[in-house]
Amino acid sequence: MDIIKALKESGLVGLGGAGFSTATKWQAVKDSCEKKRFVVCNLSEGEPGVFKDEFVIQRHLSKMISGIEIAAEFVNAQKSYIFLNDKYKYYQKKIEKNLKGKKIEVFIDNGRYLCGEETVMLQVMEGKTRQPRLKPPYPTNSGLFGYPTLINNAETFYRVKLIADGDYQPKRFYSLFGDYIPKKVVESDLSSTVEEIINSEKILSKIKFARIGGLSGCFLPRREFNKQITGTGSVEIFGKRRNVFNALCQSIIFLKNESCGKCTPCREGIYRIAEELNNISESKSLWDKEEIFSKIKSIAEAAKESSFCPLGASVANPVISAINLFPEDF
Repeated sequence: MDIIKALKESGLVGLGGAGFSTATKWQAVKDSCEKKRFVVCNLSEGEPGVFKDEFVIQRHLSKMISGIEIAAEFVNAQKSYIFLNDKYKYYQKKIEKNLKGKKIEVFIDNGRYLCGEETVMLQVMEGKTRQPRLKPPYPTNSGLFGYPTLINNAETFYRVKLIADGDYQPKRFYSLFGDYIPKKVVESDLSSTVEEIINSEKILSKIKFARIGGLSGCFLPRREFNKQITGTGSVEIFGKRRNVFNALCQSIIFLKNESCGKCTPCREGIYRIAEELNNISESKSLWDKEEIFSKIKSIAEAAKESSFCPLGASVANPVISAINLFPEDF
């Protein structure tokens, strides 16, 4: 079958968070003048609250591997890799058992959040500093060891196999967890809302807010649960006794610890936001807090516009949504 035509017709995009056209990325590698090419399945999944790719390993491993093989054949790759976060290393034997006789190698690393950014992952695979590269050139032109490299996440490769088999429907996996609900993966339409993913009036009546997209995502009040879920497809729910301020601090601490320190807006910006949040917790004056709110939002916006990679830019998601939508919690 004409896989690139099928990918275009399906409208499949990367399901790791960026949402870039799969067909466009594949064609870019295919059209490269370089004879040596690679395919990498990114299974780093280093952000707390995102676990749908682990579900792919558990339930759909053979189809994911077939998707990698389809990609490798299309771009004429010399070798393929599965970049596996070592928190999933107990799946290594299962994966390698399914790889016998295939030109696919497992590369294990401690993953962490930054390896979700494809150039950081490539740096790690090459044994270099865990920091993002300047783009362009993009990995499709100059990726692993300088050669064109096709990178998709685990679920994307799984969906590719469904497309090849004629079984594809416009759906994706969502990570759902939090108060009143067990950790689980839900498969639903690409346009699904928070309400539809939770799918329980009893639980919805107990919820105050949700965090969408992991610790780097934004906060949504109950009244906005009719909004479509984008990004990594993660939904964390919080009961009515919960406080957004505490959840925001959790997000900022995570992003501060994960920052590679390469650029000033991210390195210094997130540190200053953490510092100002601490000032809010100690301040009793409403006037002081208003000034601090303004300062925090200004720092977050600056980081969003000028950070070298998505980590620094993402700090604006939890900060702006928390302050604008939940002022009473501060």
